[in-house]
Amino acid sequence: MDKKFIAEVKSLAESGNFSGNSIKDVFAECFAATKKTLGITPFDEQIAAAAALSEGKMVQMQTGEGKTLSAVFAACYAARNNESVHILTFNDYLAARDAEWMRPIYDEMGVSVGCITEDTPRGERRGLYGKQVLYTTAKEAGFDYLRDFAAFDPEDMVFPEKLCFAIFDEADSILIDEARIPLVIAGDVAVSDAGELKEIYGKISGFGEEDSAFDEDSRNVYLTDSGADKAEEIFGCDIYAEESAGLLAKITACLKARDVLKENKDYIVKDGNILLIDEFTGRAAPGRVFPGELQPAVEAKHGLCITSRGRIMGNIALQYFARLYPKLSGMTGTAQSAREEFEKFYGILTEVIPTRLPCARIDRPLELYYDKTEKRRAIISAVKEAYDVKRPVLVGSESIEESESIAEELRSLGVKCEVLNAKNNALEAEIIAKAGERGAVTISTNMAGRGVDIKLGGADCSDKEYVESVGGLLVLATSMRESSRITMQLRGRAGRQGDVGESRFFAALDDEIMQKNDLKSLAGRHYPAAKTEGALVDKTLLKEAERVGRISEGDAFDERVNLMKYTMIGEKHRELTFGKRKSLLDGSYNCGMWEKNAPELFQKALEKFPEKELQALENKILAALLNEFWSDYLDYTSYLREGIHLTQIAGRNPAEEYNIACEEYYDGAAQSIPERMTERLEKLLECDKISDYEIEIPTKIYTYLLNDVGEEFKAKPILVGAFSESYEESVKEFDTPAEESSEDEEKVSSETEKKGFFGKLFGKKK
Repeated sequence: MDKKFIAEVKSLAESGNFSGNSIKDVFAECFAATKKTLGITPFDEQIAAAAALSEGKMVQMQTGEGKTLSAVFAACYAARNNESVHILTFNDYLAARDAEWMRPIYDEMGVSVGCITEDTPRGERRGLYGKQVLYTTAKEAGFDYLRDFAAFDPEDMVFPEKLCFAIFDEADSILIDEARIPLVIAGDVAVSDAGELKEIYGKISGFGEEDSAFDEDSRNVYLTDSGADKAEEIFGCDIYAEESAGLLAKITACLKARDVLKENKDYIVKDGNILLIDEFTGRAAPGRVFPGELQPAVEAKHGLCITSRGRIMGNIALQYFARLYPKLSGMTGTAQSAREEFEKFYGILTEVIPTRLPCARIDRPLELYYDKTEKRRAIISAVKEAYDVKRPVLVGSESIEESESIAEELRSLGVKCEVLNAKNNALEAEIIAKAGERGAVTISTNMAGRGVDIKLGGADCSDKEYVESVGGLLVLATSMRESSRITMQLRGRAGRQGDVGESRFFAALDDEIMQKNDLKSLAGRHYPAAKTEGALVDKTLLKEAERVGRISEGDAFDERVNLMKYTMIGEKHRELTFGKRKSLLDGSYNCGMWEKNAPELFQKALEKFPEKELQALENKILAALLNEFWSDYLDYTSYLREGIHLTQIAGRNPAEEYNIACEEYYDGAAQSIPERMTERLEKLLECDKISDYEIEIPTKIYTYLLNDVGEEFKAKPILVGAFSESYEESVKEFDTPAEESSEDEEKVSSETEKKGFFGKLFGKKK
């Protein structure tokens, strides 16, 4: 933190001698404007954070330290220097709240500000994107970018042609946790009827446990021999024949929907719709769908109307959308633990801003119990003990089902509590703001209320003295999370701005994360042989339990890197296609394809139709053809992904093979465009008037998120072990037994770090 810089800014603000657009002048003017309009005196730490944001850094600031105001300083400095700024927040509530809350400062600074939420009419968006500072969500901005790809009139295109600077609030959630989730735009062109899923779902009702199995690695369901026999008897076909591939996919999707996906954990049913639950936030994710046939299969499971998604016309992962901005920065309470990923994926350095006051929160070590029953008993006891002295408690649960069952058990013991989960998140801010009141017990899922401060003694802190006397806010987590950042975010709900508080984290040997990562093998002889009451105290066992979290986090990072291998080529092709299409519509490019490739037909068209209208129509037809071309490309890559892992059997690198195949397909399809354009010209010549020609464009466009985690890329062929010993030798295990030294791990980590990122991704070419 540059104390000299901060002192100079404050001195300028007090003297009023600021007049230029240097960072000191603008910060000083913003400092004075904040005091004048909001009656708030910015802290030194907020100024330091603003300076780091202006430099394009990822800023770590703890809960309650004032990230919102820091973003205003950085945005005003950029705006005064002719850069448009998008402040991309976690949800619509925060975007609207922050824009209105900070508007007086912007007005005083003479900086225009706007806000776009999901409900903002499209007709108003172009004007709002023209503001110097815009508050919106990363998803909504991404959807506007995609919608422009489906527009056929330049007036309908709203997203800025030139991007400058993006500040990501709650950056770890947007840029890491949700970074690989594609935003999708679809149109009702070539829509296929998914109604047969309901019939298939009914026919698989007789399938038992012995007829299918679940592969943990690929997260997919497959038929056993008895299941295949049963399917062939029911559907009257060779289930593994090429022509039955579509049917087999539907059957396995129905089985996965029935046996694997759980209501109130993976999704909820609300107003006749399936809403997926975000694994990181615990919130419902409207518009997000299960991939492929899985979404209609889940709808069939609950007897809902089977919906068709239309044809995907475009998509972009948040990770790549963020990289469209030439300059990035961000704010979060847990940047330091993700600094390597921020730097490697986005080229952003991390700066930790110290807290204004020392943290007084007590963070208890992990409490491990033999099973979930013992763990639940300990959690209920901890809540009851705090409630008896009217100490506020925030319980972070793993799922909606768990949050409601905990609440039910507490109420049976006379404990009043509020439940905050995906079923009632409209009340999220109101509920979380009261979580620090005397005697408040709030049961939430994961990251509920992110961006909203929990103040001791209530929103006005009127009862703060009493709450402090009983220890402040107590945060309890019911299980270990797969990301340490989620753990730290949950801990950070207590101890705001030097407040007293406490965090306790509970886990059990039969928790899913412990079973999945085989804690029993890691712990060896330290794993208890018989049920034990109360918390387990074996130090080695506890150490290995904590190590499970690191293993899980490492696996998640590897998955994100792996997925990036397969999406980089697609992003290159998307930029080419989107860019070419936009230039056709805005008039900066006239294709001239008919004149070049079909001169005789083109001459006939000129004799029949006005040249200017003909040129405009040619560009519009090519734009529609590029939509069709891109949809075909997405269909092909989706199909390719399903089997590309099989190239491992031949000893080839699946990522390289995938990218080569995509490049060949793209080039081949692009070469077919002139011929396809000539076919359109022939149809045009059959028309009497140019207005009689109808371009095949979607009559309806809609957006959603695809819950795409790249599962097909993780699949490992069964035959690999038999045919490719070298493959097995090349795989390094992440973990080692508890008794082994970690020196080798540190050595490998050190050596890997020296390699470049893309070298790490693809290895060296032979």
